Amino acid sequence: MRTSNKKQAEETDETNLEEILSNDNDVQTVSADDQQLEDNQPLEIYIKDKSQYDQIFLDGLRWNEPIKLIDNYVLLGKDTAYFPEPIPINKQIVFSGKNENNIFVLTVTRQNLTNLKYQFQLKSITNEIINTKSGAAILGSMFFLGAETDEDDETGLSYLSTEYRDDKNNCWFCIRIGDLYDNGKPQVKIQYGCEDKSKQRLELDDCPTLRMK
Repeated sequence: MRTSNKKQAEETDETNLEEILSNDNDVQTVSADDQQLEDNQPLEIYIKDKSQYDQIFLDGLRWNEPIKLIDNYVLLGKDTAYFPEPIPINKQIVFSGKNENNIFVLTVTRQNLTNLKYQFQLKSITNEIINTKSGAAILGSMFFLGAETDEDDETGLSYLSTEYRDDKNNCWFCIRIGDLYDNGKPQVKIQYGCEDKSKQRLELDDCPTLRMK
């Protein structure tokens, strides 16, 4: 499990936590009848601020104990997992990179704890636009179970990354943002494709490491 044992989070004052969970204005209990655990019991989720989480993220949560979503962390029984915060919320960031044939430009804005609004352009070396994509990529619901691993194509070093995914119309677009930083700036890789294999796709190994402009 990808968790943090930060003493401050683990020793959350019980009185304050009870106040949070008992405040009807701040907390929502999601009754997910379609989310059944292996023992057929409905999943119980406490949410302090539902605006911080996409419904797709909430629908994908699975656990054998009640889950509490509070501020920037998740309580899973005795474990605490922190949401990745690779870039500031509501700040537009541009990442770019290139290989021998193409220029890759990805513009992202982190809208809340789970959503990345994105615009992507694939250009030729002569700056002609080959492909464009846009949408909202969502953090994987079970992100706390483990990170992805990518490789920086300049340094050859591996680093942990978090995946955000946009699935629509039988196609997908994935953004993987590094947990380790290059001089304080995250590295990014992308991949996309469709079930229709005649449509253009980009494999992860064919994407150069994208860096902040």
